[in-house]
Amino acid sequence: MEERSLSRVDLIVEGKAYVEGRFIECAIGIDEGIIASITKPSIAPRAEHKVIAKGNELIVPGMVDMHVHMRGLEESYKEDWLTGTMSALRGGVTFICDMPNNKPFINSISRLKMKLDEARANALVDYGFYLGFPEDLNELRQVKGLGVYGVKLYPDDYRSARLYKLLRVCAEEGLLVVFHAEDPDIVDSAMRLHKVRKVEKHHELRPEAAEHEAVRKLLLALSEVQGVRAHFTHLSLVESIRQVIYGKMQGLSVTCDTCPHYMLLDASLLTKLKGIAKVNPPLRPHSYVREVFNSVKGMIVDAISTDHAPHLLEEKLRSSYDEIPPGFPGLEVCLPLLMTLIDKGDLPLQCIDLYSKGPARILGLGKGSISIGFDGDLVIVRKEKWTIRGNELASKAKFTPFEGWELKWKVVKVLIRGVLALDEGEVKVGKGYGRLIKPLDRA
Repeated sequence: MEERSLSRVDLIVEGKAYVEGRFIECAIGIDEGIIASITKPSIAPRAEHKVIAKGNELIVPGMVDMHVHMRGLEESYKEDWLTGTMSALRGGVTFICDMPNNKPFINSISRLKMKLDEARANALVDYGFYLGFPEDLNELRQVKGLGVYGVKLYPDDYRSARLYKLLRVCAEEGLLVVFHAEDPDIVDSAMRLHKVRKVEKHHELRPEAAEHEAVRKLLLALSEVQGVRAHFTHLSLVESIRQVIYGKMQGLSVTCDTCPHYMLLDASLLTKLKGIAKVNPPLRPHSYVREVFNSVKGMIVDAISTDHAPHLLEEKLRSSYDEIPPGFPGLEVCLPLLMTLIDKGDLPLQCIDLYSKGPARILGLGKGSISIGFDGDLVIVRKEKWTIRGNELASKAKFTPFEGWELKWKVVKVLIRGVLALDEGEVKVGKGYGRLIKPLDRA
């Protein structure tokens, strides 16, 4: 905690706050949208406005979700930038980084600008983007100014003869390369073996070997390109996480994340919930899930993301395996899930960092931490029992594999850059309040 002799700030937020890995009683001064002071309440600067977290309320930093799908464009019926960022707001998430697998696929500057127009008009929280594998690699030299943090690569991209060239350009431009780690040849082989495909067998159609082999091959590729920063997202197996750690030991600039569903849900839900539980990579058998949970508990992953992937309920209820799209919403439940698990003693307090400071550090953001000089993004959570109900989500995706889970903590207030954006479930900012945060803003 740092004490400064400021005489006046725009706003004071007072209460028990998560600062440097522990909760302390303090007053957080926010001035011009930035955290300007963290002091004892008795010596806090004067402020015209004050927000107080009382009794059973705690202050945590705004969460940073580095892997979401806002849909929009031709898939606005699944989610749009208003409903998607409303989900983020209700989940205490103040910055999102959006993936490129839209319709149309976002792999060029012209298409990126289409998405940017929608985001500027509708977003309630701050945001950035990833670009897909571009046809013109020279465009990667211009995209940081449009809020692009990196390039997202999908399994089919690993067959490209231009993969190494893309890695070299990303290294030169300081762009993060984000990998969906499933080997396409192994997945294709498993699909051919199962001529009759059923959603209950989804985890067998995309076997563990596909993830292991993809991570192995991609780490080898990274070892041959100097200076590239890479991130393995939504890993579903502890062996994959261990491979990334080994890559770090070899001097590679690599990080990884997992998602709440890989640490809490198992493949038995494919029988119970059918298509609602279909996601890529798939949910795994229970023994694998426990291992991933322990990797989070031991803080050996670098981040947690949700892979928020909305679809309409009727799409997820289709009977044909191939017609069921993978993914489900997650933005509104991740932080309350983590807080509940921490409260129960199942996870250490510092796991808050995995959904805030960790992803912010990977992206190079001045967010995700209650620290002087960082954006005034704060979330007040209250100890209050509630039950997850898909039909109550702000997302257009009115379903969740966490249906019926009882949680102990709820997001009640959210401040973004010192402005109260959510109060007791009511949105307090207008469409378009969310700001594009460019990597160059923090360079």
